[in-house]
Amino acid sequence: MTLSDKPLKAFVSSTFIDLKDHRAHVINALRNAGLFVDPMENWTAEGDEPKKFSQDRLNGCDLCVLLVAFRRGFVLDGENRSITQMEYDTAVKQGIDILPFMLAEDAPWPRKFDELGKDPGIQTWRQQLQKSHGVESFSLDPRSIDMTGALGRWLAKRTPVQSEVGKIERIDWPEGKSPYRGLLWFNQEYAPLFFGRDRQVDELIGKLSEPGGRALLVIGASGSGKSSVVSAGVWQAVIKQGRLPGSAQWVWLRIQPSDGDTPSDALARGLKDIFQLSVRPRLTTRGSTLCDVLAHQLSQGQELILFVDQFEELFTSGFNEPDIQDFLELLIGTAKETIYRLRVVATIRSEFLGKLEAYESTLNLLNSPYRYHLGPVSPRMLQEMIEKPAEATGYTFEPGLVERILQDTGQAPGNVALVEYALKQLFERRKGRTFTVEAYEAIGGVVGAIATKANHVLTELPEEVRGAFDAVFAELVHVERERPPTRSRAAVSAFSADANALQLIEALAGQDCRILVTSGSGQEAIVEVTHEKLFTAWGKLKEWIDNSDANLRLIDFEEECAKRWHEKGCRVQNLWGSEQAAAVYSALRRFKKAPSSQLQTMMYPQDMLIERLDDVALSHLDRLLIGQKLTEFGDPRPGVGLTQDGLPDIEWVDIPGGEVKLDRVEDMVEVNPFRIATYPVTNEQFAAFENANDGYRNEEWWKDIHQHDKAKDPRWLDANCPRESVSWYEAIAFCRWLSHRTGSSIRLPTEWEWQQAATGGDSQRENPWPGEFDKSRFNSFESRLERTTAVGMYLAGATQHGVLDMAGNVQEWCLNTYERDITITTGGSRVLRGGSWKYLVGRLSTSTRYMELAGDRNNYTGFRLAQDIES
Repeated sequence: MTLSDKPLKAFVSSTFIDLKDHRAHVINALRNAGLFVDPMENWTAEGDEPKKFSQDRLNGCDLCVLLVAFRRGFVLDGENRSITQMEYDTAVKQGIDILPFMLAEDAPWPRKFDELGKDPGIQTWRQQLQKSHGVESFSLDPRSIDMTGALGRWLAKRTPVQSEVGKIERIDWPEGKSPYRGLLWFNQEYAPLFFGRDRQVDELIGKLSEPGGRALLVIGASGSGKSSVVSAGVWQAVIKQGRLPGSAQWVWLRIQPSDGDTPSDALARGLKDIFQLSVRPRLTTRGSTLCDVLAHQLSQGQELILFVDQFEELFTSGFNEPDIQDFLELLIGTAKETIYRLRVVATIRSEFLGKLEAYESTLNLLNSPYRYHLGPVSPRMLQEMIEKPAEATGYTFEPGLVERILQDTGQAPGNVALVEYALKQLFERRKGRTFTVEAYEAIGGVVGAIATKANHVLTELPEEVRGAFDAVFAELVHVERERPPTRSRAAVSAFSADANALQLIEALAGQDCRILVTSGSGQEAIVEVTHEKLFTAWGKLKEWIDNSDANLRLIDFEEECAKRWHEKGCRVQNLWGSEQAAAVYSALRRFKKAPSSQLQTMMYPQDMLIERLDDVALSHLDRLLIGQKLTEFGDPRPGVGLTQDGLPDIEWVDIPGGEVKLDRVEDMVEVNPFRIATYPVTNEQFAAFENANDGYRNEEWWKDIHQHDKAKDPRWLDANCPRESVSWYEAIAFCRWLSHRTGSSIRLPTEWEWQQAATGGDSQRENPWPGEFDKSRFNSFESRLERTTAVGMYLAGATQHGVLDMAGNVQEWCLNTYERDITITTGGSRVLRGGSWKYLVGRLSTSTRYMELAGDRNNYTGFRLAQDIES
């Protein structure tokens, strides 16, 4: 192999129709490896012209790749060899290297392309090729042709690699400092040792030099070297070499979107540092702040090249959609105007391109010529990357070592990072100024170097420190559905409460490991995985990702759901169920991972739901749903559930005494101060009474109320809904049971006490609040729910003392009978007050009295508690 500017040239020879897909695979692999291929795909083999044409195309070729299946191909009149065989003969005659691939004998090949039984010549030729060359086999799948390994072996065998490397000038490099970056991207310090990507850098500079090239997108797979090409190659060409007019005086700024709380904040931090500003500028799309900063800070003729590295972090860092859109508009809008003197170069992983299509500014960029796809590193590029840094700093490789590294590397995306890491390990194990085969084998070669070092570091750590692996890498590995894992940056301070996690980070980011990398200091220090190739190259991390993948993806997906839920107004009907929240909680707990505030709200929505009850515009349906969600997630409100000892938790409200005028009762009734429950008794509270094992049914006070049958089940079972379908007798039994258990006196309110609590003593008030009746303040027939809601869903319907549900929801049993003399007895009918969900609004005034038999049960009847205030 030569390192001159002339590219190697390859020819692909085969029959066409039967091997069309296999040819396409081989041609693509050759081009990705940096070889020039002039394919013969646009003409058929019939006629005499192709015979000469194809053989002419072999002139000047370095390699002929031969694919042979079960037919020789077209044989011209007067010839006994097919055109494919003639191409092979020409290659042999011209001394061109031949890489033959042969279809396996047992391949399930289409019968119409199988001439083994018809043409003895094909079997003879296959045998000759096997004997002359030795061949590699392939199958029905085109990908079974391993061009990477074959090309590596051919290049290594073709010429001694190291001896042909062009001599380069030595540079002044600190003694004992590795000329290789390991897993880190090439920065400005290492730019003099950045080799192998000259053509890509030239093409990028060409695009930047065009009038429309003020915003440039560099696209490539993970590990393709995007960051290094820009931060070392483009930086050196523009700033150090001045290859754009006046660019030697320009200012260079590199940021990552995750450097700040928002992408614009990341840019503001960078501008503050690069221009040494006292405060961060406030960047907006509406104002001209960014333009003002550039106008004040850039001198005559200067421009700012903003390198936005890892552009995909816009979509993997949990940013809000408006912040992403503002940042893109700010960047692209400013860059396209020459007067603002801003140029933007951004690198992004290929699989995230679809995300940019959603924004007009970046969609226009995607549709322009100013996007550059960075392909894989060819063997020739890789050879320069291996040898030239060593030569420039005065180091050498043992004979055969470079060839072996090339063979072991292949062309899989990200393999360059593995080579760099292995080379750095070779530097640390060098003998004098020589990199040895012995050291290469000791580190496990290209693929094993990372795992060897990382596993060694881990085994030296205490078990409790190794146990922090989950917590650390859950913050540093980002996964989302249908995409491979990506790196995520985390503040070191996020681990401040976990000493083991901090020790693990320190060890894996140490100078002798560098699996992790830290930057910044104090509260702004961050940590991240050095390179995404670690996700597959380090067996322990790969196994961890495989085992954690489902939980990590769940967390990421639900974080995105929570974000969208907030952006769309936190609609109650779109809130998760508690089982889903529990699954997310379990995943988070495994990794000791803190949820975002948005995800926290979706996992524990109770406080948010209760706060929303203040919204007077909330619909009846939303209030019903809020009550149901509070039940599902656990209603935290005092007075709704149970105490720690399993008894009803009653929240009492003190009501002052006064005089009450009852409907159809002539005399005023004197009311002494008393207490009343904030809410009617709920299903959960009544269930505690029903399930009690304290023998209350055998007490005389139970027998006295003549009620021996089991209570009727409520129609609606939500724990925080008022207990309905309960008779007056059962309400009395509940009061006596709770009095017995608490050692206090608890009863039903009299109807005059109920009216005093509802009106605050204002005999003219027909509703519990000042003003006219408002059907939005309670659950009635007009609500169209046709059922109860949870207690306390209508805060705007509270009385002046804060008692809730005194209009609508359920009508409530009172202690007294329905008599004009308002007596209290143990038999007959009893008074009900407050109306219910079943009643029209007009029947829900605070003065309306109802009467039912004490033994009746209805799904619109409940009760609340009262007690005397001891003087």
